Amino acid sequence: MRDIALLLALLPVGAAPLRAQTPPPVGATLMAPGLPVADLDKALRFYQVVLGLVPATTLQHGPVTEVMLCADGKGGRLALILLHDTAKKAPPTDSGIAKIVLRVPDLSGVAARMQAAGYPVGAIRASGKGPAILMIHDPDGHELELVGNPPAPA
Repeated sequence: MRDIALLLALLPVGAAPLRAQTPPPVGATLMAPGLPVADLDKALRFYQVVLGLVPATTLQHGPVTEVMLCADGKGGRLALILLHDTAKKAPPTDSGIAKIVLRVPDLSGVAARMQAAGYPVGAIRASGKGPAILMIHDPDGHELELVGNPPAPA
């Protein structure tokens, strides 16, 4: 502490404190996470049926297929990229992503779609006056937290 006071006393009067120089921001925005999937058709079916996402673009890089899913089918509002590598027997069991959080306007509707399609569905949890939450898993076990309006009172 005494050393810091000594250094500050040696600064010229009115001098700005020394700071690490940080480069200016580049303006990057997150487009979409990429999730490894074992069965591309099964994963596509899940994301289309449950969340209504539609393929916007498919890219092929050797044995790797990338399918970019979005909410509007035009490549805008990109939500998710599914990665399938035919050279590997299975995707890594841990993608490094703990969960993906998505806002949906109708949690009850999503739960009903999941049940109708035969996917397991938990309960929608209300969080007091805030949003309601539905935790789900895709066919590869990736956890999705769906956030929406609280359910209407019964």
